[in-house]
Amino acid sequence: MLQGQLGGPAGDFVEPYVLAHEYGHHIQNLTGAMGKVRTQQGPLSDAVRLELQADCYAGMWTRAATNTGDTSGDPLITDISEQDMADAVAAAKSVGDDRIQQQSTGRVDPEGWTHGSAEQRQRWFLTGYQQGSMEACDTFSASQL
Repeated sequence: MLQGQLGGPAGDFVEPYVLAHEYGHHIQNLTGAMGKVRTQQGPLSDAVRLELQADCYAGMWTRAATNTGDTSGDPLITDISEQDMADAVAAAKSVGDDRIQQQSTGRVDPEGWTHGSAEQRQRWFLTGYQQGSMEACDTFSASQL
């Protein structure tokens, strides 16, 4: 779907990005962040904050993947290349609400957003990758998304 319907990239690191984002939702469930969602739509909604936080967690996972071992002690991923990062950022961009709305209806309505803009999704993924901390990923306290 990401590549076919949404025009997302086909690179090797797209699937790990998506899995890391979804795993981020699991972390949110464990930490209680999912219980903070009260508003479902809009550019500053809790739903958008939840999705952007999952992107940030995906960035954190990407940062840690080369230093985290599997049960044998081997790194989960041996190397994150510039192309891997470009693929992940392009995947985040392709699932921005603004981009999806533009492709499907020809117009952008931020009041209908549930996942955040393409720029926000990219920026929060990179925040997680660059800063690598839960505090940096606190989108619920962030004044600017």
